[in-house]
Amino acid sequence: MPERSRPQLRRSTFLAVLTTAVALEAAWTVYIGWRLPREYVANHWDLAWVGVDVAQLLMLTASAWAAWRRRALLILFASCSGTLLLVDAWFDVTTARRGDFRQSLAMAIFVEIPSAIILFWVTSRAVGLLARQVFAGTPLRRIRIPSPLDVGDSGDQS
Repeated sequence: MPERSRPQLRRSTFLAVLTTAVALEAAWTVYIGWRLPREYVANHWDLAWVGVDVAQLLMLTASAWAAWRRRALLILFASCSGTLLLVDAWFDVTTARRGDFRQSLAMAIFVEIPSAIILFWVTSRAVGLLARQVFAGTPLRRIRIPSPLDVGDSGDQS
């Protein structure tokens, strides 16, 4: 049986760690869903919300910069921005008090979710355009990338 190369070992180790993390996260999610109290007073509530909004602001600014400069980093920044918008919508709606629920739901439905969808569409288009440039017309679904763990490898197969 041939000895596996270092990149294959790194990839298989990485996949094993990710798979284990998924299983542990699933178990943890079931556990906290069962054990967490329905209501909870949180310390630093304002800091948590401002932190999410600052992260959104930074990612949206980075997205605008990347789009203006036509940088491939737009893929990363736009996908992070869209994800943060969905997270913000989720927490706005699920933590809203009765009087604030309609406003939170309206913001989610009419601003945050559509904005996230647009950002994910931009991400998808940017990935497609980049793939067509780099892979000369190969359909996106057929492109396989090398493991990110292989980047910077000295080529040493020992």
